[in-house]
Amino acid sequence: MRPMGIGSDTQRVDGLDKVMGRPLYGADRSLARMVYATPVTATIGKGRIRRLDTVAAERVAGVLAVLTYRNMDQLAPIAFSFAGGQAIQSHMPMQSPDILYRGEAIALIVAETSESAAEAASLVRADYDALPFAVELDATGHAEVGQAKAAPYFPDFVQGDAAAAIDAAPVQIEATYLSAPQHQNPMELLSTVAEWRGRDLIVHEGTQAAQAMKEGLVIQFGLNSDNVRVLAPYVGGGFGLRGSISPHTTLAAIASRRVGRPVKLTVPRAQMFHASSFRAATEHRLRIGADNQGRLLGGMHLVRAQTSRFDLMPYTGEETTSRMYAWPAYRGATTLVQLDCQTPGFMRAPMEMASFFALESTIDELAEKVGLDPVALRIQNDAKVDPITGKPFSSRHLTECLQRGAALFGWDRRVAIPGSMRLADGTRIGYGVAAGAYPAYITPALAKVRLNSDGRVDVSVGGHEMGQGIRTAIALVLAEELGVDPQTATITIGDTQFPPQHVTSGSTGAATISVPVRDAAIHLRNTLATLATQARGIQFDNTDATSLKLDGAILIGSDGRSERIADILRHHGLDHVDGEARGSAPGMKPDAFQQAALGKVAFSGPEFPNHVAFSFIAQFVEVHIAPRMPRPRVVRMVSVVDCGRVLSRRTATSQLYGGLVWGIGAALSEASEVDPRYGGFLNNNIAEYQVAVNADVRRLQVEFIDVADTVFCSVGAKGVGEVACVGAAAAIANAVHHATGKRIRHLPIRMDDLI
Repeated sequence: MRPMGIGSDTQRVDGLDKVMGRPLYGADRSLARMVYATPVTATIGKGRIRRLDTVAAERVAGVLAVLTYRNMDQLAPIAFSFAGGQAIQSHMPMQSPDILYRGEAIALIVAETSESAAEAASLVRADYDALPFAVELDATGHAEVGQAKAAPYFPDFVQGDAAAAIDAAPVQIEATYLSAPQHQNPMELLSTVAEWRGRDLIVHEGTQAAQAMKEGLVIQFGLNSDNVRVLAPYVGGGFGLRGSISPHTTLAAIASRRVGRPVKLTVPRAQMFHASSFRAATEHRLRIGADNQGRLLGGMHLVRAQTSRFDLMPYTGEETTSRMYAWPAYRGATTLVQLDCQTPGFMRAPMEMASFFALESTIDELAEKVGLDPVALRIQNDAKVDPITGKPFSSRHLTECLQRGAALFGWDRRVAIPGSMRLADGTRIGYGVAAGAYPAYITPALAKVRLNSDGRVDVSVGGHEMGQGIRTAIALVLAEELGVDPQTATITIGDTQFPPQHVTSGSTGAATISVPVRDAAIHLRNTLATLATQARGIQFDNTDATSLKLDGAILIGSDGRSERIADILRHHGLDHVDGEARGSAPGMKPDAFQQAALGKVAFSGPEFPNHVAFSFIAQFVEVHIAPRMPRPRVVRMVSVVDCGRVLSRRTATSQLYGGLVWGIGAALSEASEVDPRYGGFLNNNIAEYQVAVNADVRRLQVEFIDVADTVFCSVGAKGVGEVACVGAAAAIANAVHHATGKRIRHLPIRMDDLI
């Protein structure tokens, strides 16, 4: 590893600023004459407002406005992001007296202080005409839609006759797995500071999709694109929650325009459970056929996934499970179940977490049935080419992940018989393994790099810093190409003055930013070398990244001679030199940049014209279960990942650690509880929505294959943030089975499941 540059373990470039509290997040903005807004939410599962009493709220000292459907601005509609729009959902609350789900906003209080707004919000009274509603997958009144017919861009994944292959197989496994709805709960609450300057709207908000937010506001308010600017330099955790414009952003902008002052709107934690998207509840029916040696003959993965009444949120987990093993025949299909809730969306490893819990539990059951070691069975069935299209993988090192993980974990110490491994006090020990994959996506990005005469480097590129370390990755690419100290670069991201700020999600960040930043730096280096040659007649080698050093603002030529950059630029009457480049990928649609500039989703992958691309991971887990209180405890996890070339070793390691913690939470505690009598989500706080904490996390060990995938992108990087979670819950569930002999087919797994 180089001390600086791609692959190094350099500290985060914004790490010191963060621990010193210097970055400003959305709600940190304090503007002159700023006022505060608080939403009021519906308390029925579905229906219509019959009476809305705001008199007492309006009398609270400091209240400036109380907005309801009766006096709310009528907005132009914006479409759901996966219907070609920019919104987290197509339904905008407070446009009519209709209530489509519990927890949607019915009023907005605007006041001089946050305390006055909260007091007034507590005094709003509503009476409703309630209607029947359904909030569970099998509830009376739900509706079902075949995804492939309703949303043809998200087809079934079919190769051969899977049902016939399974029916003819000597070994058959069939099981149904369930996953509960879950919520992301980032540390930073949903918050917006909106201000109008004449016809110009400026929004400060932590978002993963600044461009979608901007263009959605443009449509809603009938503005020109130049009239709106969104700034999101830092995000206190996204995890899919902030992937499009949410209703609270629009409400803050309306309130600001109504009172003629900047407005800060912070959604309380309890309301966050209904104010944006969440991970949908799912049901997975798995059928697998194999021969007596465990070679797969056919697979079937049929999913029922929750969506709202007004949007069809696609579920695409089978896109990945279909590529996991060498299936001779396979069928993956989704049925969307329409319920009375807000539109679900993405939550870290959005489709793959639950999908691989189901698949990898079933694969584990197959290994037990045929008497084959679970690691050996997975290696035996590793795919050489894509089973669905027959195309090659851009790279695939799953077998190496499994082999390396088994060695690090000490898998050879495992005794195969469930319940046979115990500590002296009777504590049962379980070893579990699972494999995982996540699609490799890339999105449009434009990078601009400027070298100033004093050696300072400024760069702007589409991306959002959500804690994953994208600024550090950008800085290390610059260090690789220009020789600059990563800590000295000024990096602008999440600002719609520098479009397109495409949604940063789906582990797109590394591949998306690395290619244009590198190419822009190379263009800059070549331009500078040419200027130097013209100025001094010295031949500077502009093909060798190490020939250009900017430490001390000095340019060093290939022959060892040096010139001050300031002198070179001054000779040409310049105070800076620029480089600019667009990212690209094979098969990227011609209008991808245009779509991204409009705030629309413009992903490329995982299927490309000549290959398919995925990241891969192997997860190994040890659990302990005490004899008298059978609560599963994860005591160690070992994970080995194939994510192409590692840009930043420190932040990639952090991403893996975080993903494993998420896997522990998903497997053992996290569930958004629904009571069919009331609708909505009941445990809407972090006291009752139980995330994994320090006591749940013992020893984590992670490692990288670190082989560049230059077929996927020219820098060789693939995503790591999402794949980190994939298979983790399954490995834990498999370890629980190994410890107890009980196969738990739902998430989360709780103590009462093992009594």
